[in-house]
Amino acid sequence: MYLATQCTDVQWPKSWSKWERDNWRTYAKAPFITWNNAWYNAPCRNRGGQVGKPVTVNGKNAPPILLISETKDAATPYSGSLEVRKRFPRSVLLEGVGGTTHAGSLNGVACTDDTIAAYLATGALPTRVHGNRSDKQCSPVPAPDPTAAAAKSLSAAGGSSRAPLRELVSIR
Repeated sequence: MYLATQCTDVQWPKSWSKWERDNWRTYAKAPFITWNNAWYNAPCRNRGGQVGKPVTVNGKNAPPILLISETKDAATPYSGSLEVRKRFPRSVLLEGVGGTTHAGSLNGVACTDDTIAAYLATGALPTRVHGNRSDKQCSPVPAPDPTAAAAKSLSAAGGSSRAPLRELVSIR
C-alpha cells in the first residue's frame, strides 16, 4: 500500500543520478532516514501507469489543528509542515528544533507532550504567531542510543561489556 500511494502521487524522476544528487542534498540538511527513504521509494523510478492529479487543499474552514514536526526529518520535510500550516490558517505548528525523527510526539519531551495532552484534553493550542514559521518550539526527541538497553541489561546482571552477541540480541 505504501508504494501504491507513493508511486502514484507524483511522477518520480527516472534518472538515478538525479535521485543521488537530490538525496545527498537532503541528507546534508536532514539526515534521518534520507537514504532509507530513497530505497523504499526506488521502485517508483520504473513504475508504469498514470500518476494522480494534485488536489488543492484549502483548510481555511477546518477547525484549529495541532501540527507537530521536527526540523531535520528527511521523510517528512519541515518545509512541508510550514506549507500545511499555511494552508490551514487556524492551525498551530509545534517544532522539535533540530529533531531528526517524524515520531516526535509523546516521547518524553515535556514541552511537546504537555502541549499535545492539553490539545487532546481541551482543544487548547499555543498562540499562532505571524509569519512562515513555527508557533512553539520544543527540544527534539533524543536520538536513540542503540547500546543503552544492552549496556543496562549487562550492568544489572553484572555482566561484561564483552558479552556474546546472543546475550545482547533477542530473536523473536
